[in-house]
Amino acid sequence: MINKNIIKIFIIFPLILLSVNTFNFFFPKDYRSDPHLIKGYNSKENQKIINYISNQKRNEILKFEEAIKKFDKLYSLHGETFKFLKEASIIYFLSTAPQEYSWKKKYTKIKFQENWILYLVRKFDEVRINFGFDSIYNNAYDYYQSSDYKFALKRGISICSQDAISFANLIKRKYNIDYDIIGMDGHVVLQANIKDKNYILDPNKGLAFKFSIDEYYHNTENQLKIKEAYTSIGHPNLINSFDPEGNRKFNYTGPKVKENTYNPDALTYYSSFMKWLIPIFFLLVGIYLIQKRKKL
Repeated sequence: MINKNIIKIFIIFPLILLSVNTFNFFFPKDYRSDPHLIKGYNSKENQKIINYISNQKRNEILKFEEAIKKFDKLYSLHGETFKFLKEASIIYFLSTAPQEYSWKKKYTKIKFQENWILYLVRKFDEVRINFGFDSIYNNAYDYYQSSDYKFALKRGISICSQDAISFANLIKRKYNIDYDIIGMDGHVVLQANIKDKNYILDPNKGLAFKFSIDEYYHNTENQLKIKEAYTSIGHPNLINSFDPEGNRKFNYTGPKVKENTYNPDALTYYSSFMKWLIPIFFLLVGIYLIQKRKKL
């Protein structure tokens, strides 16, 4: 006869995991109300950028739902135009706390409710590190970057690479706009392709430029525009990042592993399905065992 406790395990644990998944689907992590992040958003440095890109004063991080509505409204008004890309980059910036305040392990590490498989991987990696071994995953799940714009933007935290891949994923999935991720020495941006024209976008700073990275390299006027913009927002240190040496274009954001992918992460890709399929499988096994026990 099958032990009752074993059957309970096959029923209870899958239900717990499915409940966690469902809860996170409807109530994902959002750090916008964190006092430290609000302080960063209202810092003198961040307000300088807000004033430059939007000519408005804000003391509250734009909520995810409001941002999505604004993206859709902009697209309905402007369609596939540079105007849309420029305004959308601003909206994205207004929706996140500055990286100097938000890109901390407290906020970036993968949580159990977000993906329990990746959480267990992170904890296993932490145990290895505590025993003096190197991280297998290069701390990727402590400072987790998601290629899914919903996951990334809902958190309300930022760093240049996360913002570039998240914004690229957003314009591709919602509006079918192609992109390249531009990995630079000290910064990450993207360029969007509309009607055979490429435009540099930096959602991490709310900036957009009406030329491609290649047109920047070979045009003094475009170089001056980059210099003026980053100097005006208080980040002249990023200007040299646009130098061609070491810069590389990537065609995909990830997580699915393809050739020339910026953020390849097979674990994230497969675990996004497996975190549902594994508990469903064991739940079905549990139901089967209950039915079998009844027949005995």
